Amino acid sequence: MKKVILFLSVIGATLLMTSCLGETSNSYTDSSYVYIDTDDRGEVYAKTFTGRIITHSALISGLNEIQLLVYSWDEEKGTTPLTFGQNVVYADNVNIIQKKDDIYHTTLRMSPLPEEEDPAGFDEIGTPLFTSDRAFMDDYWVLEYAYKANKGQKAKVEFYKEAALNDKGEVVIKIQLTLSGTTDATSQEQQTDVVAFKMSALRDMYSGGSEGKEELKVLFKYNKREANGEVKEAELPVVSWKIKESN
Repeated sequence: MKKVILFLSVIGATLLMTSCLGETSNSYTDSSYVYIDTDDRGEVYAKTFTGRIITHSALISGLNEIQLLVYSWDEEKGTTPLTFGQNVVYADNVNIIQKKDDIYHTTLRMSPLPEEEDPAGFDEIGTPLFTSDRAFMDDYWVLEYAYKANKGQKAKVEFYKEAALNDKGEVVIKIQLTLSGTTDATSQEQQTDVVAFKMSALRDMYSGGSEGKEELKVLFKYNKREANGEVKEAELPVVSWKIKESN
């Protein structure tokens, strides 16, 4: 898994992506993006990017989705057994302190980005958060971003795969920001948000068959808004993604 650089403040200053606050041998407070799933018996639980398995009754509303949680646990809250085949794993019964459960979910589009006449630009994009294990987050990746918009505008982010690999053998994915809604053009605001996007189609395209790849190099391109307001194409550092699954 890759560490993401947080610049969001969407659920408060307590949010520290990879830290465990006040942790002792029998209690902790943590914050993480989580993927909500069920075990073989239908028990709802969440897998966190900080390496924990947790459960809470409120998680059922976000089944098969990504959420951002701040949560705590102590020994008195106990654990719940989860069943996976012949194996039993114990999930911590946590208290949810804060959550962002309105994350926009989308899927990588396996076609090039249509030409745009006047594209919107991001101010900043974080490093994608992901794992090579398909089962862990169902091939969802998480991306945080910042942008400026007029008051009343809403942002939407989508992902498009270029038709061919580039000359370095990298998969090129373009990130599109669109702004819509009735606006007050006199009042521009800085906004931050996060998107979860599913990459399973890309894994399936390159990992299957006898000539399937072990790893993909993925290059994300996006339109960046400069300090003077001009929008120029920019790139994130190339990401290495192990896609070959063991049998």
